[in-house]
Amino acid sequence: MAEPDPVTVAAARRGAVPKLVWVRILLLLLLLLFAGCGSAAKDSAPAQKQPPASLPDLPADFPSTRFESIRPVPFGLFVVTYTGEDDRPWVIVFDTEGKPRWWFNPDTRALWAQIVADGSVVWARSFGDGYGLDPRMAHEVRSESGKLLRLVSTEGSIVDGHEYRELPNGNVLLDTYVPETADLRRVGGPRRATIVSAEVQEVDPAGKVLWHWNSRGHIALSETGRWWHNVLSNPRRRLQREAYDPVHINSIEPRGPDEVIVSTRHTDAVYGIDRATGEINWKLGGSPTGKSLRVVGDPATKLLGGQHDVRLDRHGRLTVFDNGKDRPRRPRVVFYKLDLGAGKAIYKGQLNDPEVKRSHCCGSARELPDGGWLVSWGDNKLVTGFDREGRIAFRLHLPAPTFRAVPVPPGATSVGQLARGMSAMQGR
Repeated sequence: MAEPDPVTVAAARRGAVPKLVWVRILLLLLLLLFAGCGSAAKDSAPAQKQPPASLPDLPADFPSTRFESIRPVPFGLFVVTYTGEDDRPWVIVFDTEGKPRWWFNPDTRALWAQIVADGSVVWARSFGDGYGLDPRMAHEVRSESGKLLRLVSTEGSIVDGHEYRELPNGNVLLDTYVPETADLRRVGGPRRATIVSAEVQEVDPAGKVLWHWNSRGHIALSETGRWWHNVLSNPRRRLQREAYDPVHINSIEPRGPDEVIVSTRHTDAVYGIDRATGEINWKLGGSPTGKSLRVVGDPATKLLGGQHDVRLDRHGRLTVFDNGKDRPRRPRVVFYKLDLGAGKAIYKGQLNDPEVKRSHCCGSARELPDGGWLVSWGDNKLVTGFDREGRIAFRLHLPAPTFRAVPVPPGATSVGQLARGMSAMQGR
């Protein structure tokens, strides 16, 4: 501890403090104040973005892509998945500047891929069968170095690849197509037909099914409506019999702890499912039922057309990638505010890309961390990034369509981690 200033001590003994001492005290207080402020500013300042790691060396057969930068967007990462002209599958992580940061060539085709919260890369195997028909079907979970960590499947029926929705507790929502028998004569089909119903399963990390729901008894065959011609003319072989797909579930989204939202392409509809009872709470689109919501403000004369990838955004709005299949309009991402107390879905806008005229199947719309949007246009070879104002910010032209384009969650990984994973794979 420093010795006391003798001038200050003497002045204190006399009961007075000279002007010089007051100046010294004031300077000391100012120094302490500025030091504290500097420390607080340092602690509260946002972390600076690390400079991106160097790009990995591209192999000679890396597929050619073209990136259009239209306006600046915050740096981020996203995943695309496709099969090239040589029938070689690719899972690729791009950054929002159009640069490939990580890739992998799976042993089988991959329907779509994503990076989940712990940095693992997950993709659905695909055998070109439309939905889960092949017993080898599974979701592969791999490390960034390409190591297979585990396979994830449903119980009792072959897992389908359309959905792998990770929940905050580490469980996942999966879908499967469960065979049953139905009389389809009233829609022009066989008397004893094999059909597949849609089933949702919540599976924990150990593979245990904690909850499930099946469309049987909840979605009527009459709701397939205009799709019956397509369904009856495109059966799939399952267990040596032709199986028909009147529902075709393609996405699952939790809505709070008590409800799950499912999208079913072959009914042109989205359903809110009560987790406790299994009953349908509400329906958006498709043929009218007693649960149908009244839609307010949507300019579309035909609401949904073979839609995909139904989600909830950060504002609680329902977001739908509406393919517009056989509808008199181009594909769109459409937003609705749900007012379930009043039985309404209120139109809140839509996104389009003038380069996209149609979309027969597939596609996705995912919110970016900054409030913008990343859109795969289904069977178009294009991914579009929108800024938070809804303006097109970039386009990534691919050599083949990607079923989905999925942003990497904030904090799940980094360009440095991806680079280390690539180095590990290339060093093998």
